[in-house]
Amino acid sequence: KEIKMKKKPKRKLIKEILINESLKCFKEKRRAIEISKEKFKMPKWMECVWRRVPCGRDDCPICGRIKKDRQQHIERGENPDDIQSVFEDVGQNLKETLEMIKRDTQRMGIDITNIEDIQEPPEPEEFPFYQKARKWNKEIFKIASEAELSGDWWINTEAAADLFWYANTLLTKIYRQLCNRWHIKNGDDYGDFDYQYTKYVLEECLKILKKSLKELISFDSAQKINLILVHDQMINLEEDIFKI
Repeated sequence: KEIKMKKKPKRKLIKEILINESLKCFKEKRRAIEISKEKFKMPKWMECVWRRVPCGRDDCPICGRIKKDRQQHIERGENPDDIQSVFEDVGQNLKETLEMIKRDTQRMGIDITNIEDIQEPPEPEEFPFYQKARKWNKEIFKIASEAELSGDWWINTEAAADLFWYANTLLTKIYRQLCNRWHIKNGDDYGDFDYQYTKYVLEECLKILKKSLKELISFDSAQKINLILVHDQMINLEEDIFKI
């Protein structure tokens, strides 16, 4: 009887410890998943996918792989800038990038919807706002063509390079965000996962575009008035971009 009296509290204590530890692990895991879903950020190296000037580091999954691919093409006697080589490299790099992101999200307890379950979003032209943004984009490259024909020096500046690069990136990401919103409305988790990061990219693009346009407008060029107009149009677009 005395032995039973001693064993009973011990078993109860072990049971309580196990229950408490299980609850603690469950709560921590649930909290980690909730925090991950709310605060998950794409890896910093993902910026090298869309920024005009990537980091260029050898240990970067994007830049390092591009350097490696170029070297392999050269060693095989191939032109690394040949369009076929570029398409092959982009396809392989995209596949590997998605796999890395998938591993990161799984590690953090985030379940990304199976690609087979994701519905096909509308074409870009089916979104009225995309058409509006595309019209703005065309105005920028119309200005670029005029400047190139007249031999204006500003077209070769870093500010101009940023303007042309991020004008295209902004248009691409506007469509992406419209698709994300469409996915969210249709109950696809994929849209919710990508929405916050695309918002960040849009903010960065707008920040760089404002800076480049401000610099280009300060030059005494034949396109100054038109550059002011596209700047003002972009400011009008900005509010609607963040309403997506």
